[in-house]
Amino acid sequence: MSVFMKKFKHKISEPKFVLICISIILMPFFSVYSQGTIFGTVRNSDLSTPEDGIVNFLGYLDNTDEEIRIESCVGAGYDSGYWYDDFQNYLTEAPGNPYDFHFFNIINGEGAILSGSIPFDSYHQEDVQLTSGQWPAPPENVAAIYLSDSTIRISWTYLSGYTYRIYRRLSSSSGSFFRIDDPSGSPSNPGVADSLYIDNTVDNTNGYDYIIIALDNGFIGLHSNIISVQPDSSYFVCGDADGNGLIQIFDITYIVAYLYLGGPAPDPMEAADCDGAPPLNIFDISRLVGYLYLGGPPPVCE
Repeated sequence: MSVFMKKFKHKISEPKFVLICISIILMPFFSVYSQGTIFGTVRNSDLSTPEDGIVNFLGYLDNTDEEIRIESCVGAGYDSGYWYDDFQNYLTEAPGNPYDFHFFNIINGEGAILSGSIPFDSYHQEDVQLTSGQWPAPPENVAAIYLSDSTIRISWTYLSGYTYRIYRRLSSSSGSFFRIDDPSGSPSNPGVADSLYIDNTVDNTNGYDYIIIALDNGFIGLHSNIISVQPDSSYFVCGDADGNGLIQIFDITYIVAYLYLGGPAPDPMEAADCDGAPPLNIFDISRLVGYLYLGGPPPVCE
């Protein structure tokens, strides 16, 4: 074993070292089709080694951030002075494609940008030395909540002069995040100059993870903490007695069947009790008839 590999094994935990060694052995057989791991050291400007847990990095390919990966994505990380990522986990990876990585020390504020092209080899080293700079801080007070079964609101503390890019992945995934404020990932689009973003490309079936990155005059900053939003089983459409997400004549017949014909109960009951005054009765039916056909006020559920 070479001196470098002995030091590398000493620095990286045994399971990770074994995986990297396996990749070295196997990747030549697959390099025709895809590329492997990029790794290297990370040092502060004084050549000291950042402690675990304080290196924040993100990577993207093809000069576009439509897809990004961060240090906590599967196949990526920072451990005892070494960073690593796996090109195979990017959807658009191919030899020769440009890559960019942005590194930050969240304690001392130092950072660095690493740019290059995906090599044809399967195991590629790039060492990083951080320097001082004016990097936007990670957005604070990030929160996300379902507003409806197809809408999530993401909010954060807005800082004057900053813009914000919003990224999402399924909570069931541990891989890449994808930009949703501009799915093309255009570098010329600085993002949202606001304190909130409405994501209306979701459903109330899946959970979602979000991160936000601030930009200051084009300079990319540290990513926020990951914010997860899970399906809200308590959400319902007031007046939607049959639970199909719409208010229509079938909700009227559903309530009639429940009250007078032994039909199934609305689930939840609150969705059918839509005249603003419990319990469920004929007045709720009248409310829906008035709303749908007579120009009456919309349903109101307590």
